[in-house]
Amino acid sequence: MAKNLGGAILELLASERTELRAAAATVLAAVGKGDRAVEAALTSRLKDDDGGVRRIALEGLAGMGAAGIAPKLVPLLRGDDETLATLAAQVLAQQGAAAEAALRKEVGSGPVAARRVMAQLLLRRGTQPAVEAVLDQLPDEEFGEQALQLVRHELDQHNDKVANLVEKVGLARATEANKELAKAWSRAVKAAEAAAKDAGKKPRKGKAAPAADGHAAATDPLRDEQVARGIATLGSLLRLIGYLARPGTQSLLLRYAAPEEPRPIRLAAIAGLRRIVASSEVKGTEKVIEALIAYAGGDDVPVAHSAVDTLRGARIPEALAKSFAALAKSKNPMAQKLAMERLPAGGGASAVKALVEALGGDDPTARDAAARGLAKAPEAVLPLTRALLAAEDEQVARRYAGALRSHRGHVSNQAIEELTEKVRAYMELHQKGKATADQIVLERILAELIADVAPAVHVELLFERARRLRKAGKTVEAFGSLKPLLRSRADLDGAIDDEQRFFLALMSLEATGEGFIRTTRADDPVFEQFARLAAKGYPVAKQLAREKDVSDEAIYALGFRLLESTDGANEELGAELLQGIIDERPRSKLAKAAKNKLKLTGHLDED
Repeated sequence: MAKNLGGAILELLASERTELRAAAATVLAAVGKGDRAVEAALTSRLKDDDGGVRRIALEGLAGMGAAGIAPKLVPLLRGDDETLATLAAQVLAQQGAAAEAALRKEVGSGPVAARRVMAQLLLRRGTQPAVEAVLDQLPDEEFGEQALQLVRHELDQHNDKVANLVEKVGLARATEANKELAKAWSRAVKAAEAAAKDAGKKPRKGKAAPAADGHAAATDPLRDEQVARGIATLGSLLRLIGYLARPGTQSLLLRYAAPEEPRPIRLAAIAGLRRIVASSEVKGTEKVIEALIAYAGGDDVPVAHSAVDTLRGARIPEALAKSFAALAKSKNPMAQKLAMERLPAGGGASAVKALVEALGGDDPTARDAAARGLAKAPEAVLPLTRALLAAEDEQVARRYAGALRSHRGHVSNQAIEELTEKVRAYMELHQKGKATADQIVLERILAELIADVAPAVHVELLFERARRLRKAGKTVEAFGSLKPLLRSRADLDGAIDDEQRFFLALMSLEATGEGFIRTTRADDPVFEQFARLAAKGYPVAKQLAREKDVSDEAIYALGFRLLESTDGANEELGAELLQGIIDERPRSKLAKAAKNKLKLTGHLDED
């Protein structure tokens, strides 16, 4: 009876009613493990019109561990049911060697998505026939690039088994592809010569680039279908070999990068060298780097760009540093930019000179690249300094000053001395009224730079300027030139000595005069600087008495404010200043006012 029941259920799989087929598939999947008839019946349902039935059948087969069903699973990869396709791929992966033959047969046709899954499964198998089946897809216009990237992914995952097979098979195939390409090229050249003869025009002799004129298809061998396919195949293999990043392939790739090869082959070979020259473990790349430098500065723009991209991650040997730096003067903007940005040690004065010139030039891209390169080159400090000193344009000067700021803390004494002397020369012109508007701006740029790279020298320059202005009777301007110091009080104590602080306070007092008594600011620079000096024991009163340009009214105002403070030391100095006025001019109105203030504050000298 059980046998009859099983037969009845098997018959239900062929029912026209979907729900009966689904129910029968469910039952058979649950109880039919090990029964060949059940496996065969469920396998037949993998082509069922209903996706639900197909899914139940496939799940049942997977649960049974059914073998030998790979050819029936491949069509599911090509269907529009993504869930079913995913499950079919999982089952195929479990089929092992039994599935490999079917996958190798089917990977060459069908939708790209299905072929991608099959290629992944083949690479996971990792046998030579499986890897070769994937490499067979490289010439395919629709799927070749994806196949290449799938192999690359395995290499990136350090799949040594696949890597060794790729090297073995890839190198052999590259040799064979090159032979086939040579044959196709020879045939195409003869055909092109015949076509050119008929057209009365000369055929192309070179292989580096396709013709651009109207009769190109007939007279250019590169347009031949077999040649194009051969180039595509060889190019993909060269890229694949490059992905291995194995030193032993350098000479092969370099040979295919030579100028006599077709441009697509050169581009593939140069791209193939990218990982090799970027690897810190690879040695003996000098010949490769030397060739790439030559290509980067060459006239073939696509090849030059590819060479630049490959050099971007390369370690430049010291012996080739000057050759690399010479790219800064290349006609190729990308090569210029690369050389300027990297500026290898040993590039020499000519390289630095080229970068400095580019920074002062009109090309924004070259300027940006040069700025980055100069920022990393300590040897550029003095050339940059002298370019700045010679600059007459404000924007150019600011670019040079910006590059020098990148070396803050490492600017040589020689550079600082030359900057300082130039500022002093501008100051002298300014004082004589002979400085032009442009020179005044340039002086400011230099002074701001010195403030950043040599603060102590900047302070000295500020005081020099202030003394010049005071001597010229421009007290307000003198104090104005020192004001930048008051904006950075945190650094002021270490930046100036007592004599300079007194001069700063004196200029402030002269500029403010007797109006100082009316200010209510507790942090007024005059009050603050004199108070600091008094607290340190500096002879403020004696020094002020020697200053002929300071009026009694200004001294009275300062003394008045100091007496008004709550600091004992300040009050003592204030009393001393007012007493000095009384002693010097006892009958003056100011002396009378000083006496009254001292009486009110209890500081009157009874003698």
